[in-house]
Amino acid sequence: MVARLALAQGPVVLRGLVFDAETRQPIPNAQVGVAGNRMGTSTNEDGRFALNIPPQYQHEQLEVALLGYRKYAQMLPPLPGPELRIALRISPAALGEVQVMASVVGIVREAVARIPRNFPTQSTRLTGFYRESDNDAAGQPRYLVEGLLTVFKVPYQKRTAEGQVQIQQSRKVDLRPRALMHIDWAGGPFIPHLADFVHRRAQFIDPAHFRDYDYRLAPSSTYQDRPVYVVTFAPKPRNRRADFEGRMYIDQDTYAFLGADWHYTRAGLGRGENPADTRRLRVSYQPYAGRWHLKTVWWQTQYRMPVGPALHYFGEFLTTAIDTAQAPPPTYVERAQYHDVFLHNAVPYDSAFWQGQTTLLPSETLRKALLDQQRQQRADSLFSQPPAAPDAVAASASPAAPAPPERLFKLLSRLSYGASAGAFPLAVPGANLGLDYAPAGYAFRAAGNAGLSAQNFTGWWSAEYTFDLTRDLAVRLASRTVFRQLTGAGWEAGLSYQHNLNPRHRPLFGRIGLAYTRQTVARKLGSFDNPDAGLRVAGTQLGADELSLRVQSATDAMQPKLGLGVEISHKIELVADLGYLWPLRTRTQLQVNEESGFFLTRGSATIDLPSSDVSLRVNELSTTAVPWQLNRWLLSFGLLYRLR
Repeated sequence: MVARLALAQGPVVLRGLVFDAETRQPIPNAQVGVAGNRMGTSTNEDGRFALNIPPQYQHEQLEVALLGYRKYAQMLPPLPGPELRIALRISPAALGEVQVMASVVGIVREAVARIPRNFPTQSTRLTGFYRESDNDAAGQPRYLVEGLLTVFKVPYQKRTAEGQVQIQQSRKVDLRPRALMHIDWAGGPFIPHLADFVHRRAQFIDPAHFRDYDYRLAPSSTYQDRPVYVVTFAPKPRNRRADFEGRMYIDQDTYAFLGADWHYTRAGLGRGENPADTRRLRVSYQPYAGRWHLKTVWWQTQYRMPVGPALHYFGEFLTTAIDTAQAPPPTYVERAQYHDVFLHNAVPYDSAFWQGQTTLLPSETLRKALLDQQRQQRADSLFSQPPAAPDAVAASASPAAPAPPERLFKLLSRLSYGASAGAFPLAVPGANLGLDYAPAGYAFRAAGNAGLSAQNFTGWWSAEYTFDLTRDLAVRLASRTVFRQLTGAGWEAGLSYQHNLNPRHRPLFGRIGLAYTRQTVARKLGSFDNPDAGLRVAGTQLGADELSLRVQSATDAMQPKLGLGVEISHKIELVADLGYLWPLRTRTQLQVNEESGFFLTRGSATIDLPSSDVSLRVNELSTTAVPWQLNRWLLSFGLLYRLR
């Protein structure tokens, strides 16, 4: 009757404690599965587990397995019920002598060759629970982040550490003191792909690196009542190409990789993408439908930064359900990006948050630490505030203004920066330039010459910053540098509007904007000694020993733009714009620059032409205008990066 009632009511939580039959000590990391491991969990540090059993599985068999122990199996008891106590017995095969064999590499090589036979050959979908934290030196968590993930795996014939992930739910508790900046060393939701050593063919199972490792057979063991090769691996003496050291577990009958635990060598840490003093991982697989699938990932990183407290980073992933149906992958909008960090979500920590899901239970120590720190944090906030006046009670019910760091982070979240390059519309004829400069009342005299090659455009690059006023409207500020035979600098400032034309898939933005721009285009005519330390040009004293001359055009223009942007990731956008330059004013100028002395103190001055002190010639004909001409269309391509 109890079981029928449970079936009618829906999912029921099965709770249990797994312990060693001889020592009576709890066993952590034991794999608990139902319905042939279609769904399951693992025991926590206290040996406890909680498994959410749907109605269709409430009459299935329960299995508990751990390397070195005999597999435990029984039919599920009537649910709901008291905590189930499960005793595991050590397998006698866990005894033996360590031995060195030349054929050990052959065992690993055979296991690699059989990956297509032992692991999925079609796309699979894993539902899993994810947890990460950073602990202080006393083991107290500074923050805790948890999430429910859907992990999409491509067939294992393909060697890859990449894949798609969808974040279904997440929550956090951040117990760090308020600060202007925090380093969020989050492993992120892609750990189930990055740590899957079989799928990515990690270095220690890569035949190209077998020569870098010593492989040995450790005492044999069993897993799920099957004999297992325990293979240790370590760098060969004086070898610095090997990044890892640890052990792996290979089924003796099928040569399937069942798991591995390893740490980075000193050389491996030096080649890692992120700095660390130590980094350890443990990965295991579970059988389902004749194939082995990722079950658990555990990792730990420690790093003492040059400034601030040491980081003690810990994380784990647990597969709670396996789906081999050919379900379509998530759309671009639905799937996570590499920059997504759970710490950025706004869901507060709630003990009832995961009631409807199977998760990995936190240990009793972690639960107590969280409770103690949350109580202390609330007490600190109460005692640090002065008593409120009676008239202020009503006002206190309204939302408080964000703290200064939070306001700063909100502003930063609106800021993007990037770079672009393109073709600047400049028509340059082949010509010879000549210029004489003799400022009245001074000893400085200069006669410069330069040639021009014909060209229809010149190259340019730009650094730009945008600040979002609304979701679609932004202020834009950019600097622009022209290069090739003509050089120059400029800037533009204005407004841009973009709208997502593809809201259900990868965002495709239509862009329109209007900017005011100023651009100089110049040709250097040479450098000259300056005998007059008191030389003043256009009111600026230029007393350096060496001066250079440039003849340039300076254009002010309005610039309407049309363009497209496509989101490469949630942080990066590829943009292409076509602008039209509508000149408002163009001037020809002589620019005189100091070339000697400390560069931060060098002066510069410009003289508008015509001027009685300046004589400009083009092909030996006197003129007051440069020979090049600015055209109207401006094409650019670039990348924008969002800060948050």
